[in-house]
Order: sequence, then structure tokens, then C-alpha cells
Amino acid sequence: MLIGSSVGARVSTILRTSLVARSTPNTLYKAKREPVCAINARLQSVWYSTADGTNDPATPTLRQTLTKALLQNKPQEVWTLFRRITHSLEWHMLTEDEICRTVRVFNNQFIFEHTTDALMRANIIVKLCQEREVKTATTAFYNECIRLNVYMNKRDMACEIKENMDAGVYGVDVKPDIYTYTSIFSDVNATTSEDLAQLVELYDEMLSRGIQPTELVKKPLIKLARQVGEHRLLKALLESPDTEKLTTLHGTTAARMLSNRAQAHIAQYDIDTAKAQLEELLIYHIPKDTRPIPFSPGYASGSSDIKIPLRFTRTREAFFIYTRSLYESIMRIYLIRRRANDARELLDDMRRTIYLPPTRMAYNWFIRFHAKRKNIQKLHEIHDMMLQDGVMPDEYAYTKFITSCMYHPNAQRLQKLVDTAARRSILDAPEKADSGHVLSTRLDEPDEGVQRSGLPDVPRHIMELANIHNIVYHPQACTRFYKSMFLEHEADIDDLRSEKCQPNAHIINAVMCAYTMLEKPVLVLREFQRFVRHQHRLSPHQAPSDLMKSIVPVAHIFKMALDAARVINNQWMVRKILAQMDVWEVRLPNPVTKEAL
Repeated sequence: MLIGSSVGARVSTILRTSLVARSTPNTLYKAKREPVCAINARLQSVWYSTADGTNDPATPTLRQTLTKALLQNKPQEVWTLFRRITHSLEWHMLTEDEICRTVRVFNNQFIFEHTTDALMRANIIVKLCQEREVKTATTAFYNECIRLNVYMNKRDMACEIKENMDAGVYGVDVKPDIYTYTSIFSDVNATTSEDLAQLVELYDEMLSRGIQPTELVKKPLIKLARQVGEHRLLKALLESPDTEKLTTLHGTTAARMLSNRAQAHIAQYDIDTAKAQLEELLIYHIPKDTRPIPFSPGYASGSSDIKIPLRFTRTREAFFIYTRSLYESIMRIYLIRRRANDARELLDDMRRTIYLPPTRMAYNWFIRFHAKRKNIQKLHEIHDMMLQDGVMPDEYAYTKFITSCMYHPNAQRLQKLVDTAARRSILDAPEKADSGHVLSTRLDEPDEGVQRSGLPDVPRHIMELANIHNIVYHPQACTRFYKSMFLEHEADIDDLRSEKCQPNAHIINAVMCAYTMLEKPVLVLREFQRFVRHQHRLSPHQAPSDLMKSIVPVAHIFKMALDAARVINNQWMVRKILAQMDVWEVRLPNPVTKEAL
């Protein structure tokens, strides 16, 4: 079908013999298929007409360029060309299919890239067609209009369009089909039980019409049921028979569908089935398009929240991104269930199977798990793996790396550490020369008269064990992680004025504890000065926010700084620290007071 009006004497002469021209502007010409095909050769002079009126078959027209951009899924180029066409004679030659495909490109751009500009452009195109009284007579166009209204959080208007399709308002040939219901179900704004109930009613209506649901239909329902906790509905959707084979779909589409089903199985704590879905996904044909995505896609907890540029959605890298999301979801459940070995095997398998590195979020799950259990060796392995994969640890990761070396676990965790060390014959090993410590951390001395350094006390029933400090505290590992953090940020650890790396109060507290145990008071004072400079930089005219968030670590920081200044007999530094304490109103941890110092 052609959108026509008086497009010039030359075109009118060609069309007059085969088409019935209508007097009303911007209406659809209706013609038989064969006459239209017969005049294609004579239309070549118009198809290849250039701006100056000459005919050059070697120069593509705007419509040809638009068709190419639509095939390549380039939204920005499609938008530029469509705007140019609306101001040219070629607007009257656009087919309904070309307009529909243009709206579909921007709908797809929104669902993959989550950008509101795509919805704005699709809405402009639809309104332009209404203003110019363009008549449309295909179900596909109205399905795209339904998608647009659903994405714009106008589900009532989308349902109204569907009701008009049922009533025959748009023509006898425009009837709801499976893609109509798929468009309504793909509501990214549906998050509540009421939304789920409304979608379930539409799902029942679809079944009553004899329309068999596909994976694209069940995918948003499965996701929403998982989010609101409707496990009975979720189980029913997962157990419903499949009406299509995912092997017939594109590899990336199969990855999205199976990832969504696996996420639902994970929500039901069915890890084995989710892992089976993962193994099934790995046998699909990997896309041949090897174009790399120019920047790192956005990532959230679910595979459907991954942001991928539309033109790269069918690439091999996009396929592996969805596969990686499924890998990491299963690993997270393994760690929650304390099956660290299974999670590590899956991590190693993922690094071998797909060429994309694990996300920083996945590594942080492992870091949190091992830091809580003070598995310093495992933390070193994770740190090395991150550096090998080019995944730079963030502030959260380095905080866990550093503080795990120096924090004191609870009694139950401490007993497990002692039992593990006893099995490894660590407790009976001779004391290492590099694990020296000051009086405040020696476990074989009485409590009376011992100056505290901010490190927690070890229970008395553990104190009698030899070399227990080698199990609880790891000062050298702490300082190695700390130096690595500065190297990753390309900062000089001795440059206190550098803003490239700014440790938080918890990191400074742990590092000062480590230097205290290693009997390096000068480095303790260096880290104290770094902390004060950083806080002054953040809050030059008021008390820093870290004072309220981390009262206990800040108090220990000042206590250790005072101890270090007294060790090197630097009275000027002692007075400076005490003055800063008065300004920030810092109170030393009990039982130490400023008068005692």
C-alpha cells in the first residue's frame, strides 16, 4: 500500500493507469498487487530521483537509506532519515510497513537500552500519522502502538486499542493476535499484585480465544510473578507445555528466554533445574556476529535489566552477557546456601566457557562470603582473578579485603578458625618473624597496665593457645591489599595530597591497626594525617560525615595516632591530635581518657 497524494505530474501520469487516485490528501491508495508490481520499473525514475531532479540509479534515495538503517537496527540513523523524509516528497511514498518498522525500532530500543528518548520519537511518529490523516490497516501497526502505550505507562489506552481492534474500528482485517497480547504483557511498569491480576485476566482471555501462549508471552508473566512472590502461579507457568522450540529462535532470544525461566526456578529454590537450563542454553548456536560492544553494558540483578545497544543485540557478546547473568544468579544462590565450592566451580566454568569476565558484582559476592569467614587465602585468589580479568575492585571490595584481615570475629567464628587451624597444624608451628606486634596485641601478657591500640580483645579461653594472633590478625596481608589499592588507582601511597585514592574510615582504621602490630608508628601517623586531610577536603567548614557514620572506628583512629606519637616522643603531634579531637568532639574508647594520656 502507498500513502499517496498529488506527488507531481510525473508520478501521477505513471500511477493514473493502474491506481484510482483519491481527492482526499494523505489517504491510502488501494490497488491490486499485480498492477503495482508491473509499474515498479516505470517508478525507477522517481525512486532514484535526486534533489536536483536528475535521475541517478547509483545514488540511493532517503527511503532506500531508511530501509538499510532499519535492517541494521540503527535508531539514531533511522530517526535522522525519517525526519528528512517527512519534509520531502518521499513522505507520500512511504508504505505502512516502513512506518510500522520505524516505530518498532524505537520500541525495541527502549526495551534494550531503557532510554526514554526512544519512546518520545516513536510517539512523535504516531502523532504525525494521525495529524496527516494516514490510514493504517494492518494489525502489526496497532500492535506497535500498544507496545508504545504500555512502555509509556498507559496500559488503559493500550487496552482501549485492543478493544477497538475487537470491535473492528480499524477495519475487518485488524484483529488481536498473539503479538497483541505479547505487547500488553511486556509492561515494564508492572510491579504489583494488582498489575499481575490484570495481566492474568488478559492471559485467560487469550486462552479462551484459542491463542496458544509462547515463551515471549510467558516471559513477562514469569518475571512479575517472581517479583511479587506468587509462587503457585509461577510454578503453573513453568510447568505449562511449551508451544515452540527455542532452538528455532535466535541465539540471543533463546538466552533471554531461558535466563528468565532459570531466574524463576531460582526464586523457587530449584537450583538443579536452573543449572539444567544453563546447560541447555550452552548448546544453542552462538551468533556469528563478533562485533564488540564499544562500552560496558549496564547491569542489574536480572537479565532483563541489562542495557545493550539495539544494534548489538544479536551479537555474540550480547548472547554471552545474558548467559553470564544466569551463571552469576546460580552462583549467588550457591553462596547463600554456603556451597562455596560449587559456586567456585561454576565461576571457573564460566571463565572457561564465555570470553566475558565476571561482573564486579559477582566478585563482590565471593569477597563478602570469604571476608566474613576470614579466608584470607581465598581473598588473595579472588583478588588475583579480578586483576587477571581486568575487573578493578571498587571501594566495597577493598574495604572487605583490608578489614577482613584485622577484624575480630565473634566467639563462634573464632572457634571455627581455631579448629580449622588445629587441623592444619598451624597452632603448633613456630612463630613467624614477620608477625611482630606491640604490647597491646600480645596475648601472653596480663591485662593490667597494657595500653590498648584499638584492636578487639581475644577471649581468655583462647588466649592460652600459642600463635593465635597468626589466625585472627593478618597485618601483612592487610598492608599488601592497601598498597594494591593505591596501585590500581595509579596513586602514590606517600602522597597525602593525592585525590586519586581516598580510603574511608574503616580502611584507615584497619591499616593503622596493621601498622601498629608491625611496630611502624611513623606509618600509623601517615595514615592518620591522610584521614584528616581527606575529611577536611570533604567537609572543610563542619564536622565530617564519617564521624557520625563510623564513630567507633574514628575513635580508634585517634587512639592509635596518639599511641604512635607517644612512641616516637612527638609532643607536637600529640597536641595537634588532641586539638583535632576537640574540634570534632571525638571521644576516646573506654577506659582510656585524654587525661591518662
